[in-house]
Amino acid sequence: MQNSNIIPKFKYALVLIGFLPAATLMAADEKPALGAGDKAPVFEAKTTGGKLIKFPDAYKGKIVLLDFWATWCGPCRAELPKVVDAYERFHSKGLEVLGVSLDQPNAAAKLAKFTEDNHMPWPQIYDGKYWKAELAQKYSIHSIPRPILVDGDTGVILAEGQDARGSHLAPSIAKALAAKKKA
Repeated sequence: MQNSNIIPKFKYALVLIGFLPAATLMAADEKPALGAGDKAPVFEAKTTGGKLIKFPDAYKGKIVLLDFWATWCGPCRAELPKVVDAYERFHSKGLEVLGVSLDQPNAAAKLAKFTEDNHMPWPQIYDGKYWKAELAQKYSIHSIPRPILVDGDTGVILAEGQDARGSHLAPSIAKALAAKKKA
C-alpha cells in the first residue's frame, strides 16, 4: 500500500535541514499560484498585534508587498535583509509590507522576538497552521519565501515570486511606485 503522505513529509524534512531552498508542496490536484496581472484574493485577518486588516482595501493609495515566509525558513531569512532595505527605502514613498508567517503552532512568541530582533516593523499575520495557514491556502502558496507585490487600489498583482525577490525586489517596487505616481 502506497502512503501518499510520505512525499510531503520528506519535502518538509528537506526544507527543515536546508537541502531544499524552499518547500514545494503542490499536489497534482491543487491550483497553481497566482501570477502578475491576476487579482489578489480579498481577505480579512488579524495581525499579531490584534489589528483587523481588510486586504487590499486597507492599502488604498499604496503598493503592498505581501510576504509569505517563516522564521524557520533559511531562504526567507536570507531574503530578509532585502525586504528590510526595501521597506526602509520605499515606505515613505508608498510601500507597505504585510508579512504572512507560516510558522508552526505555538510560535507566536518566537515570531514576535524574531521580528523585533530583525527590525521588521510591519504587521504580521500568523495563525499557527504552518503550511495549512488560511492565507497560504487562499493564495495557493506551495513554497516560501513567496513575495507578492500588489496595487492597493486595484488589488492587481504587479509582481510575484522571483520577480519580487533578491535583486529584482527594489526595481519592481520602484517601477510600481512610479506607475502609481503617474496614474
